[in-house]
This record gives sequence, structure tokens and C-alpha cells, in this order.
Amino acid sequence: MGAFAEWQPLYAEHGVATFPVRPDKTPAVRGYLKIGAKTSGQLALRFPDNDAFGFACRRNRITVLDVDTPDDRVLADGLSRHGPTPFIVRSGSGNFQAWYRNNGESRKVRPEPDRPIDILGDGFVVAPPSIGTNGRYEIVQGSLDDLDRLPTMRGLNSDPNKKQNTLFPLSSPPPREASEKSDGARNDTLWRECMKMARGIRNIEELMVRTMEHNRGYCEPLPVDEVLKIVESAWGYEVAGKNWFGHGERVVVRHSIVDQLAASDPRAFAFLSLLMRHHWGRDFYLSKAYAETLGWATNTMKAARKTLVDCGLIECVHPGGRGPNDPPVYRLTKADPSIAAR
Repeated sequence: MGAFAEWQPLYAEHGVATFPVRPDKTPAVRGYLKIGAKTSGQLALRFPDNDAFGFACRRNRITVLDVDTPDDRVLADGLSRHGPTPFIVRSGSGNFQAWYRNNGESRKVRPEPDRPIDILGDGFVVAPPSIGTNGRYEIVQGSLDDLDRLPTMRGLNSDPNKKQNTLFPLSSPPPREASEKSDGARNDTLWRECMKMARGIRNIEELMVRTMEHNRGYCEPLPVDEVLKIVESAWGYEVAGKNWFGHGERVVVRHSIVDQLAASDPRAFAFLSLLMRHHWGRDFYLSKAYAETLGWATNTMKAARKTLVDCGLIECVHPGGRGPNDPPVYRLTKADPSIAAR
């Protein structure tokens, strides 16, 4: 029997729902941030030989002071700042975790850049006695019984009504509006990078690891739950064949337009594709000179143009005809909002 199957019911007795984790510390199942007691028990039956496991911090009301160094002096400094706790863990790499009762803390990686300490109030952590790539996690102080009486952390802005808490002094919290705008920009940036990384990735787990590493390179990394949403979204695009990052610009046409024109009037369909390629979002001339640039006879272009007008795919915004320098002006319509140049 693996460590997960053996310890899952022991953690469950103290209200902690665990899930299997791979040796490289990536979750072995999806939806792990929402796993409850019932699902946790079922997973213990499905993964009887798994030797590593973890739990979702926020759901299980645990915040971890993650000391990313084996230097016990840094641990002592952290306990001095944030208060003592009866439950301390040493990771497989020799670093330390101090567990507290969650009081609304979010996940903050390096909230103070000069201290190798993370505040993990969200996302997940690997739990002892898991066995990972770097060794076994072990409880070095306390027992599982102490999970029922964990203290809350001191020295934090831990108002549970706030979505994100920080190590800023209570007297000067960061402006909420500015913070939300910053998060939105970082979210979009990381999503784009994740979409690029998804090209050639073998599975979602590998993408998650690489995205987490990229996120840690930001001055203010996004919370883990946001990163996981980004990974899930990007991987969904990738497996559906809709990830176009790194493949250049594309013209996207709805299936109904293909069905309507591709066979019945291929010249009009080709004409529509060219107009979308070169003129999406702006007005354009459809003159004799334009037909010549396509190598088409003027009547051929006019016939294709009429088809597109009749289908409501383009519209005339200026009929022209008031002289040789007054050609007709058209634009692509939004009659079918799913047709767009991407």
C-alpha cells in the first residue's frame, strides 16, 4: 500500500481531503482544488500505490508558511514574525513548512523578495509523509492531532472578506482598482505565454509545470488557482486544434458560410476570404483596378461582389459613379458575428 492510501483516512479524520500527487509534485488528477472528503476516499482506492499526496489549502482551511531553504534560522525568523505553530514539516529537499489555520490568506510567492518564504493560503501543497523526487516529507514537530487546533498567522493583512491578502501594513493596503488592473494584465500576458508553450507539449501536466515556472519569474506572480485556470483554458484550445499562436495570422469562417458558398459559388467564397484577409475592420474600394490586381475580369469580380452583397456578407457604403476617381466603397458586415479575421 502506498503512502496516499495509508494516510488518506488519517488526514480525513481531521477534515483534510487529500489527493494523489506525482513524484515531481504535480497533481495526478484534475479538479484537485475542489476535492472533498468523499472524492478523496474514492481516489485512495483508485491510486493504492501512490506514495505522494497533497491537499488544497483554502478548501481545507490551512495556510502554509513555506520556507524555501533548509536554514532553520530562517524558519525561526518566520515563526517569530508570524507566531508559533505546533505543526512543522520538512520537505524532501530539506526545506520547512509551518502550518496554520487559514484566515483568508491567498497564495503569495516571495511577498518580501529578500526572504525565501512563501505564504501558501491557496493552491495546494504536498503533505507528509509523501515521497517525492528529492526524498520524503516528514513531520518534525507535532502530529495530525494538532491539525484540529492550528493557530492563525500573525503579521498579515488577513481580513477574510478580502479576496487577496498581502504583507503590506494594514495602514496602507494597495489600491484595489490598481491591483485588479495589474492582475488582469498579468493574467492576459501569462495566458498568451501559456498558449505559446502549449505547442509541442505532451500533456497538461507538463504545461502546468512550465507555466508555474514562468509565473514564478514575475515580480508579483499570479495566485496558483489563476494559473491553473489559465493552463486549463490554454490546453483546451490546444487539444481542440484552436491554438493558433506561433502559426501566423488566420482567416476564420463559420461553417455555415463554407456550406453556403464553397461549393455553390467558389469564386465568391475565394473573394470573401481575400477581403477578410486584407480589409477586415475597414472600408475598401471594389473597382476595376482591384479586379486587375486579382487577375480577374471586371465582370467576374462584380458577380462575386453581388453574391456577397445578396448574402449580406458585405455592404455598399458609397455607390460611387461620380467620375473615374469615385469608385464604390464597401465594408464587411457583422451579420454573422462569428466570421472574423483572427
